[in-house]
Amino acid sequence: MSHATAREILAETAELLRPPRRMKPSDAAGAYLRNDRGAWSAELAPMMLEPLDQLASREYRGVVFVGPARASKTYTLVHGAITYGVTCAAGDMLVIQMSQDAARDFSRSEIDRVFRHSPELAARLSPRPRDDNVFDKYMRSGALLKVGWPVIGHVSSKTLQTVLITDYDRAQDRDNVGGEGTLWDLAFKRTETFMSRGKCLAESSPGEDFAVADWKPSTTHEAPPARGIAALYNAGTRARWYWPCQHCGEFFQAAPGPAAFGLPEFDVLEQLVQARDLQELSRQYARIPCPHCGSLHEQEQRVRMNSLGAWLHEGEAIDADGSVTGKRQYSPIASYWLGGCAAAFQRWDSMVYRYLSAVQTFVRIGDEAALRTVTNTDLAMPYVPRSVAKRRSGAQLRKRVEPWPQGSVPAGVHFLTAAVDVQAHAFVVQVHGWGRGLESWLIDRYSLTASKRIEGDRTAALDPAAYLEDWDVLRRIISAAYPMADAPDQSMPVLLTMCDSGGRDGVTSRAYAFWRLLRAAGLGRRFRLVKGTGTPTAPRVRKSFPDSTGRRDRVGGGVGDVPVYLINTNVLKDAIANDLAREAPGPGYIHLPDWLPSAVFDELTAETRGPKGWARPSGIRNEAFDLAVYNRAATILLRAERINWDAPPRWARLTKKSHTDNEDTEPKQPRAPRMRRPLKRWANNW
Repeated sequence: MSHATAREILAETAELLRPPRRMKPSDAAGAYLRNDRGAWSAELAPMMLEPLDQLASREYRGVVFVGPARASKTYTLVHGAITYGVTCAAGDMLVIQMSQDAARDFSRSEIDRVFRHSPELAARLSPRPRDDNVFDKYMRSGALLKVGWPVIGHVSSKTLQTVLITDYDRAQDRDNVGGEGTLWDLAFKRTETFMSRGKCLAESSPGEDFAVADWKPSTTHEAPPARGIAALYNAGTRARWYWPCQHCGEFFQAAPGPAAFGLPEFDVLEQLVQARDLQELSRQYARIPCPHCGSLHEQEQRVRMNSLGAWLHEGEAIDADGSVTGKRQYSPIASYWLGGCAAAFQRWDSMVYRYLSAVQTFVRIGDEAALRTVTNTDLAMPYVPRSVAKRRSGAQLRKRVEPWPQGSVPAGVHFLTAAVDVQAHAFVVQVHGWGRGLESWLIDRYSLTASKRIEGDRTAALDPAAYLEDWDVLRRIISAAYPMADAPDQSMPVLLTMCDSGGRDGVTSRAYAFWRLLRAAGLGRRFRLVKGTGTPTAPRVRKSFPDSTGRRDRVGGGVGDVPVYLINTNVLKDAIANDLAREAPGPGYIHLPDWLPSAVFDELTAETRGPKGWARPSGIRNEAFDLAVYNRAATILLRAERINWDAPPRWARLTKKSHTDNEDTEPKQPRAPRMRRPLKRWANNW
């Protein structure tokens, strides 16, 4: 049997007795941090040095960093903190990723590589295989590096010296982990035992919208009123990165958002991206103007500007010679916000091009997803939805009405769609006409309240939840045709009708049954059932086949044969609100007639956009807004956004139809997906 020598035992246990190394975290990162792409260098991202070094400060217990993608946030702050903790200031650390899958991937693809390529870190890992796994890594010093995600088991009942939170704004359950509080508050609490040595760090690019269109900062460095990382930043010292002008020498802020590039107002950009080549525009605006002298800075000057830059916290000022004066705002949290223009690994022309391309996408189809992404991740700014920025009131909409007779088709309309909202004792109908670039006209609006049933000496009121036969009144909408304003003897048919499938108990099953009757009559393709979904990442419109068979708690009547189109109401309401905010006729503009009741204008503006989506105040009607969304969904199903208006499909051409023609003739539409095959042993499902 072999035995270890005293020298070997001493070598194995000496790490337990090693005192902390007196190094700054940035010096430790420069000396020891490596990965498969090479050594970390302070020259690449000098703006990251001060935030990293605050991990050794006794003045601050928290560090918050807001910045764009490709700014070395994670590599410098998280891996740099790990390197400093392992080599210089041993103590238990917890890294919190967005989710369990993200934590596993981060451990394998990031942390393992750092330990593998950094000899100083690898030498401090415990030699026992069981001490090095995906989520737990023990050091020779006895310290633990743990990788976790936002669940209460990882941020409670633990004493930790350092907690590092990556991509804070995209962490699951961030605002209420296990029902016990925000992720930041719970993580911060875990470090209190270490007092001034305990540190909690969060880094992220902005990921939350804010819904205050006329917001103006009350202080120089205040962030917009968004939740998440922006709120943490506002609670700290609020530092911004300043550059020296290469012409006049004065310092100015490397601001977050598109304003850093001197881009014009959004309304002007909407016109520019339609009239100008995006490559040409991006080259024109991919320069940073100095607010003091107006001189422009080119991409090639950024490295030098960053090397001479400085962080200024709220309350501080800087002279042309680099002297900082003033008293910074007090907080136990040192918070930093870096504009996208200062990011080390993003080119200005590429950044501006992506932003202009996103504006162009928004102008063409009203989709804000790309615009939100580039604003958040490239430009490092919380996003204010266009529906909020350009929100109109009902009174403002009334001022822009136009004269044309109710139920007639104005010039410029190429096809018609209709939408139905199911009420307790009525169907509310709204018909829209659509032209080039989805410019639209509200053609008709009315309510159906009387059924064909006779009760005593009068016609019974509609009851869509109870009587299938009451749905027959909708056939008049499906087969309707409207006279052309410039040729009253000619008419245009309704191409597609969308109908809500929800409401009181019984509505859904009656809606499904009515669609089956229409299918048997050959009208199923001209009438579509819809249902709203608030899932943020859902497609704008998605076809589904509800199936309630075998579920006693389901009473909708779906057996997998009725197509129901799920609508992302938040996204489409954003598009409608943006269209209502357009100033002049053209693509996307909504024309409103002078015969509309005042209540309809109020319904169009009844809802407000919050961080979680559109919401309607209690007791306020919003049918016109919902029906506009259903009509817009109809254009998506018809693929009208992709129409080449120089050679439109037959159903979108300005061909006219006489009133004497057969009203039930189905207009030609894009081929629908093949229907599901009938269910086997269908009788067993009775």
